[in-house]
Amino acid sequence: MDYAAKIEKDKDMGYVVSFPDLPNVNAFGETREEAIKQAKDALDGAMECDLDMGYSFVYPKTMPDANKDLVAIQLSPRIEVAYKIFEARRGKTKAEVAKAAGFTPQAYQRFETPKGTPTVETLYKIAAALGKKLEIKFA
Repeated sequence: MDYAAKIEKDKDMGYVVSFPDLPNVNAFGETREEAIKQAKDALDGAMECDLDMGYSFVYPKTMPDANKDLVAIQLSPRIEVAYKIFEARRGKTKAEVAKAAGFTPQAYQRFETPKGTPTVETLYKIAAALGKKLEIKFA
């Protein structure tokens, strides 16, 4: 999942990156390339922190557009998957989902963090336990 990031040259800070859809996430670097790398780290860090705090996922609305100097910064797939599992579970406890999927609560809890790396088979089990269907697509 990509988020649009605005890159602007600043006379004092080099290059400053901001995210129109995430106003509290910013980064900077001496070069454009360094600023983009720092923006990726800032995006991942902010979204992981929001996940830990239990905040709802903020889907990107602004599209990258080279004419407006809006570049695409990709959210880490691990964070995206963890967030999607967390969001799908709303209204159910982790223990309920774990039991329905055949996992221990401790094993299930890892899947709602970026450190967990569920297999496709595990994702199907979690989806079934949530009464949902897993769809995988390449875009």
